[in-house]
Amino acid sequence: MLRQLAAGIAACGLLTGIASAAESTPELETFVVSGEQPGPGLWKVSKGDHVMWVLASYGALPKDMTWRTREIEARIAESQEVLYAPSINIGADIGILRGLTLIPAALKASKIPDGRTLKDVLPADTYNKWLALRLKYIGKDDDIEKMRPALALEGLRAKAAAKNGLTGGPNVLAVVGDLRKKHKVTGTRLPAVVRTIRVENPRGILKSAQKLQLPDAQCFTEHLDKVEPEVERTKQLANAWARGDVQTLRSIHRDVKIRDAVRESCTYALSAALNEAGSVDADHARKMFDDAMWHIEQASVQAQINWIAAARASIEKNPSTFAVLPVMDVFRPDGHLEKLRALGYTVEEPK
Repeated sequence: MLRQLAAGIAACGLLTGIASAAESTPELETFVVSGEQPGPGLWKVSKGDHVMWVLASYGALPKDMTWRTREIEARIAESQEVLYAPSINIGADIGILRGLTLIPAALKASKIPDGRTLKDVLPADTYNKWLALRLKYIGKDDDIEKMRPALALEGLRAKAAAKNGLTGGPNVLAVVGDLRKKHKVTGTRLPAVVRTIRVENPRGILKSAQKLQLPDAQCFTEHLDKVEPEVERTKQLANAWARGDVQTLRSIHRDVKIRDAVRESCTYALSAALNEAGSVDADHARKMFDDAMWHIEQASVQAQINWIAAARASIEKNPSTFAVLPVMDVFRPDGHLEKLRALGYTVEEPK
């Protein structure tokens, strides 16, 4: 979820995602579970004799697992409504046609200036580590060698996750949707929370970005060794979800603040360098970035308010409701379920 939000603020293609910081480097490689798995149990939110069953969804599920959905199906079948969380859509005000004309400039901004490659700009020992990981997870790829270090690092993370069986697994929302339709239960999808960022002179910002040198090279060096530990941590989370290990999910999950997560990412170094360039375009980029962060944070608050209101209405109306929430919203100290608890609802964790 956090990577998608970061991508939303990248109106000029400078930010492609946020890396989760690894807690530690596991001593042994974690094997992703396969075969039939139960998934997590359901949280029970109740008031009087009305109940809402809440499923915590997680995206990077093991590719070769089969989700045992008997309990999920039974709760959906007995419910009168399935409630989904609202999505957040952060966009720029440049329009589709204008955006298409910026693609060539965006592509140039994503590449190392002056036709150089990663081998030319990284320290020799760092490049050797990169090359070993690139060959392991990506293979031969001349194009990624031309990408700015931060963007190349994101490409490596994505490929490493896929190679470790963390893409192509069960889609939680799709499975819930199929079961809902099978039992003819009403689905409620809250309107997306849409925010639009004003971008002044996007072409100028992109041209300035093309001239940036490599403020992200040092960050690349610092984060390269974290790629595999990050994948290991993601596998642990995926395995915990698949096995229904709620305690492990809680112990591994961190309450990550969006702004702090952005600042930890190497792509932030690119944006920060552009913001500090001391030009009119830098001023525009700084304003765009600040506006984006404000909109993301406010949209997240609004999305929670909308869901809480819808959940309360559903619980009041229905003897039984089934809901799906992202796992971070379930475990966050200020998350959706804690808000309901503070409002007087009884919240019980899975056993």
